[in-house]
Amino acid sequence: MKIKKFEARTEEEAIGKVKAELGLGALILSVRKTKRKGIFSFLFKPIVEITAAYDDLPKAVRQEGLAEQAINEAASARQSTGANQFALASQNTQASIAKVPSLNKQQANTGEQQRKITDLENKLTSQGELLDKLMRQLSLAEQLRVKQRKYDNRMIQVFYDTLVEQGVTPEITERVLEDANALEDDSRVDINLISKIVYNKIISILGPAEPIETVKTRRVRFVVLMGPTGVGKTTTIAKISSILMLYHNLKVGLITADTYRIAAIEQLKTYAEILGLDVGVIYGSQDLENHLDPIVDMNNDVVLIDTAGRSHKNKENLKDLVDLLNMIPDATKYLVLSMTTKYEDMLNIVNTYSAMTDFKLVFTKLDETSLLGAILNICWLTGKRIAYVTNGQNVPDDIEVAHPEIITKALLGIGG
Repeated sequence: MKIKKFEARTEEEAIGKVKAELGLGALILSVRKTKRKGIFSFLFKPIVEITAAYDDLPKAVRQEGLAEQAINEAASARQSTGANQFALASQNTQASIAKVPSLNKQQANTGEQQRKITDLENKLTSQGELLDKLMRQLSLAEQLRVKQRKYDNRMIQVFYDTLVEQGVTPEITERVLEDANALEDDSRVDINLISKIVYNKIISILGPAEPIETVKTRRVRFVVLMGPTGVGKTTTIAKISSILMLYHNLKVGLITADTYRIAAIEQLKTYAEILGLDVGVIYGSQDLENHLDPIVDMNNDVVLIDTAGRSHKNKENLKDLVDLLNMIPDATKYLVLSMTTKYEDMLNIVNTYSAMTDFKLVFTKLDETSLLGAILNICWLTGKRIAYVTNGQNVPDDIEVAHPEIITKALLGIGG
């Protein structure tokens, strides 16, 4: 026995496809309506999906019209709304199947025909049992779906499902939707109003982006990038340096404190050489003093400091970072987080660094995930603002200022 699915706009059209391709010997296993994909799928009619089973049955049996009767009964049952009617149709189909042996036995005149009929009886019995099993599974699935539904309002439920699928926690999703869910009954069917409320709520949580200021000032501005190992701090510094120089005509200085990884120093020096910048290497907070005055004397507009990757579980290493930050109290700090980090770990990292200092956020490696819910989660829980997002290794192309509108559309499934 083989199984194949057919889709069409109506049941009649789908059944026609079954007849045309599989003939009257096909057995309908299920008829269901499938939602179209996308957040506004409920504005369109669902697609009818028929699952049919077929086999190489004897020609005489196909002519009896058994499958035709089973198809018609299954389609009629699906048009009714209750699971009981569907189960009754299944029983009627079984009754039709049970009649086949007597019909064929009256026609059987040879031992060969009798053997074929016996084989058919066994196949039809197996198909009938499979049909009953599928009907029970469909009934249980429908009951589970109704039980798991959180909102009576269908449109709000769609927003809920979309955000949770994006990785937003159910608790935060409920807070995002609470204003829309509190609407009066007449307004709860206005898709434009509900969409606007949800959209603006997410925008307000993300807040405006807070990148490095690009206006020249009379004093040098220090910017520190910190975060765990492997999140892309050094590459991000190279991208930001390129943007500040090429697009905003600012003079940039570089300092690296990432002496734990020799490759990090060489990597930053390579970028600096390409951009025509000098790099200072420091081995501790005290060593930083020796580099501050020369950096200031070089009339740099912005000095970017690359710190070593620190495990949020290693208190000793974090103390070294605190000492370094105390040397430049007016510095703007950015915590760099990778979107490939497990959300629970990301939250622990943010909480650890929050206890040390204030900072803004940079999310890297958006190109390596399709779920952006962690961004909304972190912004909601911490109140921190995003500065940049990166989506690749290319310098300086694969970085941009975080636009809350674009992130919001992506979270709602209506943008890239």
